[in-house]
Amino acid sequence: MQRRQFIKSMGLSAISASATMTGCHTLSTSIAEVSGATADTMTSPQQIKNVGHFSNIVVGSGYGGAVCALRLSEQGHQVLILEMGMRWDRTPEHDTFCKMISADERSSWFKNWPNAPIPIPRHIKKYPGVLDLIEYDEMKVYAGRAYGGGSIVNGAIAIKPRRSHFEETFPWIDSDEMYDTFFPKAMTALKVSQIPEDFFNSTEYYEYTRAAERQADKAGLKTEFFSNSYDFEYMKKEATGEVYASALDGEVIYGNNAGKFSLDLTYLKDAEATGNVSVKTLRKVNNIEQITNGQIKLEVQVLNKEGGIDVIEHYTCDKLFLNAGSTGTSELLLKSQAAGTLNNLNEHVGQHWGPNGNIMTGRNFVHAAGEAQSCIPVKGINMWDGDRDGSNYKIFAEIAPLPMGLETWTTLYLAITDNPERGNYYYDKATQAVKLNWKRSQNEYSVNAAKELLEKLGKANGGRTSSLLFNKGFGDDFCYHPLGGCVLGKATDEFGRVKGHPNIYVQDSALIPGSAGVNPYVFITGLAERNMNYILQQDFG
Repeated sequence: MQRRQFIKSMGLSAISASATMTGCHTLSTSIAEVSGATADTMTSPQQIKNVGHFSNIVVGSGYGGAVCALRLSEQGHQVLILEMGMRWDRTPEHDTFCKMISADERSSWFKNWPNAPIPIPRHIKKYPGVLDLIEYDEMKVYAGRAYGGGSIVNGAIAIKPRRSHFEETFPWIDSDEMYDTFFPKAMTALKVSQIPEDFFNSTEYYEYTRAAERQADKAGLKTEFFSNSYDFEYMKKEATGEVYASALDGEVIYGNNAGKFSLDLTYLKDAEATGNVSVKTLRKVNNIEQITNGQIKLEVQVLNKEGGIDVIEHYTCDKLFLNAGSTGTSELLLKSQAAGTLNNLNEHVGQHWGPNGNIMTGRNFVHAAGEAQSCIPVKGINMWDGDRDGSNYKIFAEIAPLPMGLETWTTLYLAITDNPERGNYYYDKATQAVKLNWKRSQNEYSVNAAKELLEKLGKANGGRTSSLLFNKGFGDDFCYHPLGGCVLGKATDEFGRVKGHPNIYVQDSALIPGSAGVNPYVFITGLAERNMNYILQQDFG
């Protein structure tokens, strides 16, 4: 491949490169955040509407919120879900979501350019698209903005946390119960499966993974399969042309029109089927207030599709399940505390934040990766467990696609490292905004871990670091898996009740202090299943 063609393909593949946003969770959902891009379009509200009282309100429809909604509703409890993003029901024409290489306004939350790790020279109109980019001083956070939260925009990689890592994070939780009951329960509900090995070994769509695997094997590194919430039987039919091609035709980080089991097709669908759930979308919670009778009051902005505010709604509820993602949950608690409407929060709110050790990198000019590539990753290089050949770093590098439709001779990785660094959210009085205290230098561990991985691969295989991508080849200023800010057992009790405000419950990624060691959504879902099991027994009878 000529250098000019390669560079051109890299520029046009900005969205495809971001197909490595496979965990995500990330890619997280938040109903408490509005991107700064919408601020200039917001109008002054002309109307305040008292909507009424509800027994249970769930804020956010990502993994934690979806578990809360289903487990409450299946026991007969009435639930209202408030979601900041839009609802994206699939159409028979398979045109609900846009593809990565032809991103339009459906891709991004009120931005004039598609949200992706590499700038994309494609102008789009501002619209409530599915993927947001929250920009702090030295860290950018990707977040899902849709009914179904991060499940709409992630690559659906489903891995249980390593038991040793889980026990180190929450030593007081019964790990036998988690691994025998709640993680299996979560994976069943999420419709998790693993790619059939015969299909993996034979299809052209995973040559990029097999090529990376051969490189790893030559370097003496271990690779392994992981599970996913994609329907691999459907994918096999995609490969033969029997059905609409979704994952095999460039669909993942801006939604899948077919094949992926996102939350709106699993937990949320089952919750709505009980008849006990109502849903309101384009609702941004602006403030939480603990009122004197023990109830909770919410101030909610009703957004329009231009990014303005049509109405301010007031709700009250008996119990609030706050699941707006690490960023959204933390911001809303801190903002309400600063406003004097939540006065009993403790010093741990906003603390213990981390990017799950996220780092992106890649290698060029090594082996052919194949022109046709599936967008669903299924295998990774494991330098975390066991003998790491003298390495000082723990890293799990998911082998990620670059589906350009031409040969790029490139292998990409989304790596998760055991970065011990932590940051925190805080309320800045001068700007009246919640900010993130995190320095780019705190990602040094992750960068060094990625460099060591690439050095081992390069020594055995040749090639070079993909210096055209990211920051000289290493994406260290953004993350897909923000974690922490309302940590279980610190800002909450052992089941997620917010300390000082026991009728406010948190069951999302904010509970996990900075690192899950893997893509975090099975961790989040299993933990929420465990917590809701006890909350329903203890608080609902």
